Amino acid sequence: MSRERVTDYDSVADRYDVRYGRYSYGGVRDTVLSFLGDTTAVLEVGCGTGHWLASVDNSRPRRLAGIDPSASMLARARRAAPAAQLVRARAEALPWRDAAFDRIFCVNALHHFADRDRFFAEARRVLRPGGGLLTIGKDPHREGDTWWVYDYFDETRAIDRVRYAPVKTLRGELTRAGFAWAESVEADHIETMVPAAEALAEGADGVVTPTFTSQLTVLSEEEFARGVERIREADAAAGGTLQLVADFKLYATMGWV
Repeated sequence: MSRERVTDYDSVADRYDVRYGRYSYGGVRDTVLSFLGDTTAVLEVGCGTGHWLASVDNSRPRRLAGIDPSASMLARARRAAPAAQLVRARAEALPWRDAAFDRIFCVNALHHFADRDRFFAEARRVLRPGGGLLTIGKDPHREGDTWWVYDYFDETRAIDRVRYAPVKTLRGELTRAGFAWAESVEADHIETMVPAAEALAEGADGVVTPTFTSQLTVLSEEEFARGVERIREADAAAGGTLQLVADFKLYATMGWV
Protein backbone atom coordinates (compact mmCIF):
# COMPACT_ATOMS: atom_id res chain seq x y z
CA MET A 1 0.00 0.00 0.00
CA SER A 2 2.85 2.35 -0.74
CA ARG A 3 0.99 4.38 -3.36
CA GLU A 4 -1.45 7.08 -2.31
CA ARG A 5 -5.05 5.90 -2.45
CA VAL A 6 -7.02 8.77 -3.97
CA THR A 7 -10.42 8.56 -5.67
CA ASP A 8 -10.81 10.28 -9.04
CA TYR A 9 -14.38 11.52 -8.66
CA ASP A 10 -14.48 13.04 -12.14
CA SER A 11 -14.31 9.48 -13.48
CA VAL A 12 -17.07 8.03 -11.25
CA ALA A 13 -19.59 10.89 -11.21
CA ASP A 14 -21.99 9.28 -13.70
CA ARG A 15 -22.54 6.18 -11.52
CA TYR A 16 -21.98 7.68 -8.08
CA ASP A 17 -25.69 7.90 -7.17
CA VAL A 18 -26.24 4.15 -7.72
CA ARG A 19 -25.54 3.70 -3.99
CA TYR A 20 -28.69 5.65 -3.12
CA GLY A 21 -30.76 3.03 -4.91
CA ARG A 22 -29.12 0.25 -2.89
CA TYR A 23 -28.98 1.83 0.57
CA SER A 24 -31.78 3.99 1.95
CA TYR A 25 -29.62 6.14 4.26
CA GLY A 26 -32.76 7.09 6.19
CA GLY A 27 -30.79 7.43 9.42
CA VAL A 28 -28.28 9.73 7.75
CA ARG A 29 -31.05 11.95 6.42
CA ASP A 30 -32.74 12.15 9.82
CA THR A 31 -29.43 12.92 11.52
CA VAL A 32 -28.59 15.70 9.08
CA LEU A 33 -32.04 17.33 9.30
CA SER A 34 -32.06 17.13 13.10
CA PHE A 35 -28.61 18.69 13.22
CA LEU A 36 -29.63 21.55 10.92
CA GLY A 37 -32.85 22.29 12.80
CA ASP A 38 -34.31 25.65 11.78
CA THR A 39 -30.97 27.29 10.93
CA THR A 40 -30.83 29.19 7.66
CA ALA A 41 -27.18 29.32 6.51
CA VAL A 42 -25.88 25.84 5.67
CA LEU A 43 -22.72 24.60 3.94
CA GLU A 44 -22.06 21.05 2.76
CA VAL A 45 -18.38 20.25 2.30
CA GLY A 46 -17.76 17.47 -0.20
CA CYS A 47 -21.25 17.83 -1.66
CA GLY A 48 -20.59 15.47 -4.58
CA THR A 49 -23.61 15.08 -6.85
CA GLY A 50 -25.82 17.22 -4.60
CA HIS A 51 -27.89 14.35 -3.18
CA TRP A 52 -27.86 15.67 0.38
CA LEU A 53 -28.19 19.32 -0.62
CA ALA A 54 -31.36 18.38 -2.49
CA SER A 55 -32.69 16.60 0.61
CA VAL A 56 -31.97 19.63 2.76
CA ASP A 57 -33.43 22.04 0.21
CA ASN A 58 -36.76 20.21 0.27
CA SER A 59 -37.07 20.41 4.06
CA ARG A 60 -37.44 24.20 4.55
CA PRO A 61 -36.19 27.47 3.02
CA ARG A 62 -32.46 27.93 3.62
CA ARG A 63 -29.40 29.62 2.20
CA LEU A 64 -27.50 26.60 0.95
CA ALA A 65 -23.93 26.31 -0.27
CA GLY A 66 -21.76 23.38 -1.26
CA ILE A 67 -18.19 22.75 -2.31
CA ASP A 68 -16.46 19.88 -4.06
CA PRO A 69 -13.12 19.62 -5.89
CA SER A 70 -14.63 17.60 -8.76
CA ALA A 71 -16.07 19.56 -11.69
CA SER A 72 -18.02 16.52 -12.88
CA MET A 73 -19.65 15.99 -9.49
CA LEU A 74 -20.57 19.69 -9.28
CA ALA A 75 -22.16 19.56 -12.73
CA ARG A 76 -24.55 16.90 -11.43
CA ALA A 77 -25.05 18.82 -8.17
CA ARG A 78 -26.20 21.88 -10.09
CA ARG A 79 -29.00 19.81 -11.57
CA ALA A 80 -29.93 18.19 -8.25
CA ALA A 81 -29.82 21.36 -6.13
CA PRO A 82 -30.20 24.37 -8.45
CA ALA A 83 -30.90 26.78 -5.59
CA ALA A 84 -27.59 26.09 -3.84
CA GLN A 85 -24.46 28.19 -4.29
CA LEU A 86 -21.91 25.65 -5.54
CA VAL A 87 -18.19 26.31 -5.64
CA ARG A 88 -15.29 24.19 -6.82
CA ALA A 89 -12.96 24.28 -3.84
CA ARG A 90 -11.22 22.14 -1.24
CA ALA A 91 -12.20 21.56 2.36
CA GLU A 92 -8.89 22.92 3.64
CA ALA A 93 -9.50 26.40 2.14
CA LEU A 94 -13.17 27.35 2.42
CA PRO A 95 -13.84 30.39 0.18
CA TRP A 96 -16.06 32.30 2.60
CA ARG A 97 -15.60 35.04 5.15
CA ASP A 98 -15.51 34.41 8.89
CA ALA A 99 -18.80 33.52 10.63
CA ALA A 100 -20.69 32.92 7.37
CA PHE A 101 -22.67 29.79 8.35
CA ASP A 102 -24.82 28.37 11.13
CA ARG A 103 -24.14 24.74 10.24
CA ILE A 104 -21.59 22.79 8.19
CA PHE A 105 -22.02 19.12 7.35
CA CYS A 106 -20.27 16.44 5.33
CA VAL A 107 -21.50 12.90 4.61
CA ASN A 108 -19.07 10.12 3.67
CA ALA A 109 -16.53 12.75 2.66
CA LEU A 110 -14.12 13.44 5.52
CA HIS A 111 -11.84 10.51 4.69
CA HIS A 112 -11.09 12.13 1.32
CA PHE A 113 -9.84 15.42 2.79
CA ALA A 114 -6.08 15.88 2.61
CA ASP A 115 -5.73 17.55 6.03
CA ARG A 116 -8.44 17.10 8.65
CA ASP A 117 -6.85 19.58 11.07
CA ARG A 118 -6.89 22.33 8.44
CA PHE A 119 -10.48 21.54 7.53
CA PHE A 120 -11.62 21.62 11.15
CA ALA A 121 -9.84 24.95 11.65
CA GLU A 122 -11.50 26.34 8.52
CA ALA A 123 -14.90 25.07 9.61
CA ARG A 124 -14.44 26.70 13.00
CA ARG A 125 -13.52 29.97 11.27
CA VAL A 126 -16.60 30.19 9.04
CA LEU A 127 -19.10 29.12 11.73
CA ARG A 128 -21.09 31.68 13.66
CA PRO A 129 -21.26 31.65 17.47
CA GLY A 130 -23.47 28.72 18.47
CA GLY A 131 -22.80 27.00 15.16
CA GLY A 132 -21.95 23.38 14.59
CA LEU A 133 -20.10 20.96 12.32
CA LEU A 134 -21.40 17.46 11.54
CA THR A 135 -19.48 14.69 9.81
CA ILE A 136 -20.93 11.24 9.10
CA GLY A 137 -18.95 8.19 8.02
CA LYS A 138 -17.73 4.69 8.77
CA ASP A 139 -15.38 3.76 11.60
CA PRO A 140 -13.49 0.71 10.31
CA HIS A 141 -11.51 0.60 13.56
CA ARG A 142 -14.60 -0.72 15.37
CA GLU A 143 -15.33 -4.44 15.37
CA GLY A 144 -18.64 -5.98 14.38
CA ASP A 145 -19.22 -4.60 10.89
CA THR A 146 -19.77 -6.99 7.98
CA TRP A 147 -19.37 -5.73 4.45
CA TRP A 148 -18.82 -7.72 1.29
CA VAL A 149 -16.29 -5.13 0.10
CA TYR A 150 -14.05 -5.88 3.08
CA ASP A 151 -14.76 -9.62 2.87
CA TYR A 152 -13.66 -10.18 -0.72
CA PHE A 153 -11.34 -7.28 -1.52
CA ASP A 154 -8.60 -7.92 1.02
CA GLU A 155 -6.83 -4.59 0.74
CA THR A 156 -9.84 -2.38 1.44
CA ARG A 157 -10.11 -2.74 5.22
CA ALA A 158 -6.46 -1.81 5.78
CA ILE A 159 -6.79 1.12 3.36
CA ASP A 160 -9.84 2.38 5.23
CA ARG A 161 -8.12 2.13 8.60
CA VAL A 162 -5.59 4.61 7.22
CA ARG A 163 -8.14 6.89 5.55
CA TYR A 164 -10.68 6.97 8.39
CA ALA A 165 -9.92 8.12 11.92
CA PRO A 166 -11.69 6.55 14.91
CA VAL A 167 -14.58 8.72 16.07
CA LYS A 168 -12.84 9.34 19.39
CA THR A 169 -9.87 10.77 17.47
CA LEU A 170 -12.21 13.09 15.55
CA ARG A 171 -13.62 14.44 18.79
CA GLY A 172 -10.13 15.24 20.02
CA GLU A 173 -9.22 16.95 16.75
CA LEU A 174 -12.36 19.10 16.89
CA THR A 175 -11.51 20.22 20.41
CA ARG A 176 -7.97 21.05 19.31
CA ALA A 177 -9.37 23.13 16.45
CA GLY A 178 -11.25 25.34 18.90
CA PHE A 179 -14.68 23.73 19.14
CA ALA A 180 -16.14 24.07 22.63
CA TRP A 181 -17.23 20.44 22.78
CA ALA A 182 -17.76 17.41 20.59
CA GLU A 183 -19.90 14.29 20.62
CA SER A 184 -20.46 11.14 18.56
CA VAL A 185 -23.62 9.07 17.99
CA GLU A 186 -24.71 6.23 15.72
CA ALA A 187 -26.32 7.80 12.65
CA ASP A 188 -27.39 4.81 10.57
CA HIS A 189 -27.30 1.03 10.34
CA ILE A 190 -26.97 -0.22 6.79
CA GLU A 191 -28.33 -3.74 6.22
CA THR A 192 -28.69 -5.25 2.74
CA MET A 193 -28.14 -8.51 0.88
CA VAL A 194 -27.72 -8.89 -2.86
CA PRO A 195 -27.24 -12.17 -4.79
CA ALA A 196 -23.67 -12.44 -6.05
CA ALA A 197 -24.86 -13.15 -9.60
CA GLU A 198 -26.87 -9.91 -9.59
CA ALA A 199 -24.03 -7.95 -8.02
CA LEU A 200 -21.60 -9.19 -10.67
CA ALA A 201 -23.92 -8.32 -13.56
CA GLU A 202 -22.73 -5.77 -16.05
CA GLY A 203 -24.64 -2.54 -16.48
CA ALA A 204 -26.82 -0.56 -14.10
CA ASP A 205 -27.74 -3.54 -11.88
CA GLY A 206 -24.19 -4.54 -11.02
CA VAL A 207 -22.57 -3.22 -7.85
CA VAL A 208 -19.25 -5.08 -8.07
CA THR A 209 -17.66 -2.28 -10.03
CA PRO A 210 -14.91 0.21 -9.16
CA THR A 211 -17.36 3.09 -9.47
CA PHE A 212 -19.75 1.80 -6.77
CA THR A 213 -17.73 2.94 -3.76
CA SER A 214 -14.39 4.64 -3.19
CA GLN A 215 -13.10 1.53 -1.40
CA LEU A 216 -13.13 -0.18 -4.79
CA THR A 217 -12.17 2.86 -6.85
CA VAL A 218 -8.79 3.17 -5.13
CA LEU A 219 -7.77 -0.42 -5.87
CA SER A 220 -5.42 -1.30 -8.70
CA GLU A 221 -6.85 -3.28 -11.60
CA GLU A 222 -5.10 -6.39 -10.29
CA GLU A 223 -6.43 -5.96 -6.76
CA PHE A 224 -9.96 -5.45 -8.04
CA ALA A 225 -9.75 -8.47 -10.34
CA ARG A 226 -8.58 -10.70 -7.47
CA GLY A 227 -11.58 -9.64 -5.40
CA VAL A 228 -14.00 -10.37 -8.24
CA GLU A 229 -12.48 -13.82 -8.63
CA ARG A 230 -12.91 -14.50 -4.90
CA ILE A 231 -16.62 -13.69 -5.21
CA ARG A 232 -17.01 -15.93 -8.25
CA GLU A 233 -15.24 -18.82 -6.47
CA ALA A 234 -17.34 -18.40 -3.33
CA ASP A 235 -20.54 -18.25 -5.37
CA ALA A 236 -19.59 -21.42 -7.25
CA ALA A 237 -18.82 -23.17 -3.96
CA ALA A 238 -22.25 -22.12 -2.68
CA GLY A 239 -23.98 -23.49 -5.77
CA GLY A 240 -24.82 -20.04 -7.09
CA THR A 241 -26.64 -18.96 -3.92
CA LEU A 242 -24.03 -16.62 -2.42
CA GLN A 243 -25.40 -13.40 -0.94
CA LEU A 244 -23.19 -10.33 -0.62
CA VAL A 245 -23.95 -8.86 2.80
CA ALA A 246 -23.69 -5.29 4.01
CA ASP A 247 -24.30 -4.91 7.76
CA PHE A 248 -22.43 -1.89 9.09
CA LYS A 249 -22.96 1.34 11.01
CA LEU A 250 -22.30 4.96 10.17
CA TYR A 251 -21.34 7.37 12.94
CA ALA A 252 -22.05 11.06 13.33
CA THR A 253 -19.49 13.28 15.04
CA MET A 254 -20.49 16.83 15.92
CA GLY A 255 -18.46 19.80 17.08
CA TRP A 256 -20.10 22.87 18.58
CA VAL A 257 -18.81 26.43 18.73
